[in-house]
Amino acid sequence: MGLVPELPAGIYRYRSADHTLTQSAPGDRREELARAGLNQRFLTKAPVVLVIAAVYARTCTVYGQRGVRYTDMEAGHAAQNISLQAVALGLGTVMVGAFNDAEVGRTALLAPEEDPLYLIPVGR
Repeated sequence: MGLVPELPAGIYRYRSADHTLTQSAPGDRREELARAGLNQRFLTKAPVVLVIAAVYARTCTVYGQRGVRYTDMEAGHAAQNISLQAVALGLGTVMVGAFNDAEVGRTALLAPEEDPLYLIPVGR
């Protein structure tokens, strides 16, 4: 988060168990995300940059190698829903897949088993 009046700038994680956001670290990290995003400067301008990450082992434990496909499909569905909701709210967004995985992981404080799949800037 960078420019959201209701939330201090920082890294937030979505908790699916209770549908809440918890702050993992304070501070605006959009500049670092832009560098990790191969210097795509528009990432610094969006009030929010969402990072969709996956833990492949979690799904592959149940479905074997097909878990990779299922995980990627679910990430795509989630990204599409974010895009549709952004449009419904009069916001703009774009799906970004061009980035350095390790740098995004460090910047977004992802665990080693979490692989970043999308950067999704949202704003006006």
